[in-house]
Amino acid sequence: MNKIIINQELCIGCKLCFKSCFIDVIKWDEKARRPVVAYPQDCVQCLFCELNCPKRAVKVVPDYAHYRFPRENIL
Repeated sequence: MNKIIINQELCIGCKLCFKSCFIDVIKWDEKARRPVVAYPQDCVQCLFCELNCPKRAVKVVPDYAHYRFPRENIL
């Protein structure tokens, strides 16, 4: 499973990671005014959340160990 790390100390609550996540992996906690990684298993590694964060508070760590490349299905 991919890992999405949000550094809460760097996060300024701008919602850009939340707005850029078209898969809905990152949810917004209105009470805490911070992003929450709700469904890391659904992450498609687009890195939009990481790239759009102005404070570089978001880091996506892909899990390549469980990734199956298409050529593995040929044999």
